[in-house]
Amino acid sequence: MGIRSRQVTIAVGVILAAVVYIMITGMRDTMVYYYTVSEVATEAGSLTGEPLRVAGKVVPGSIDTDATGLVHKFVIQEGGKTIPVVYRDLVPDTFQDDAEAVVEGAFDEHGTFQATFLMAKCPSKYEAETDYAKYREAGVVAPTAGR
Repeated sequence: MGIRSRQVTIAVGVILAAVVYIMITGMRDTMVYYYTVSEVATEAGSLTGEPLRVAGKVVPGSIDTDATGLVHKFVIQEGGKTIPVVYRDLVPDTFQDDAEAVVEGAFDEHGTFQATFLMAKCPSKYEAETDYAKYREAGVVAPTAGR
């Protein structure tokens, strides 16, 4: 192997190492762990300032929106535990009582989750009109559209 080939091999190796390093550090900085309410409710104090993603259901009657329509205070629950949440932005149309919600943000020093991202899903809006599982269990082929 000549000197020129060795230099090219070393240069390619250094570039690959740099790319791998940038990918690993970039992923580590943007990764947010996913938790349920019951997993983080009792440890909110020790998780202050840590970026988290938490899933739960919106407690009925807990949604309080200010006059601007941009500050939303609500509570999410799961497994018998609850977390107070503040979200400062427009909410999705599916955000309502009993909606499944995923919030991303961090706990403040008072134990309130300061959400920077909110995803909401209203289960009833996405349920199929017919439960085709019962057809499959009975050995009957589920009807298709247009027949």
